[in-house]
Amino acid sequence: MADFTFTPADYPEIRHRMMDLHSKIFRKLTKDDIKTCGKHLGIWHQKTLMVKKENEMDLFTDYAIYGYRPNDFNMAEKFLRLFSKEADEYELELLRRMSQAPYAIYRLDETNRKDTIKAENIFSKATFQIIDYNMAKATSLGVVLAGYLVDFDGFSIQTGGTVFLSKEILQVEQVKRIIDRIDDNELSHFLSKPANGAKMAKAIFSATFQLDKTTNFGHRPI
Repeated sequence: MADFTFTPADYPEIRHRMMDLHSKIFRKLTKDDIKTCGKHLGIWHQKTLMVKKENEMDLFTDYAIYGYRPNDFNMAEKFLRLFSKEADEYELELLRRMSQAPYAIYRLDETNRKDTIKAENIFSKATFQIIDYNMAKATSLGVVLAGYLVDFDGFSIQTGGTVFLSKEILQVEQVKRIIDRIDDNELSHFLSKPANGAKMAKAIFSATFQLDKTTNFGHRPI
């Protein structure tokens, strides 16, 4: 097994390879997987996935790869387990990290206006760095986002389905219900459990579709 050490300078290559892996993983989804994910997000109607916009498909794909956990592991881990021969050593390392990607709700606090954003996890209060060339240059500080993050030992990269967490989304019943049921003593580590992260992702993703807010998220190409 190759030993990889990633630095922020590797962002373009990581991002490119992750996008390729997303395509490979998505092609392995079955018709039942697509149907189930569509039902989870409230966009399966009359035996059809009701996705019309590119942003909507990107968000659906992100949920299907990271939030959908039919056997208690996501589709990145399924690909790693069943189709590892279709990936090179670099991709295998990315898949290991993608398999463990947590769902997080976080606030953007600082940016160097070049490539790095300092963020704070709303639940755990932990601070961390996100590498994202476009967001670092154009983001509004103080906004709260929700999405899966892949950890690279010192910095994180968004998976692509990042949602702007507006007050409207927080008030949607399925989101409000989950948040209201979190005990104070479990708040800090609630989303560190993959099953809880998947529940929160399902609620926020479905609320985003319900309110037609899919244009308020995204990960633009570098």
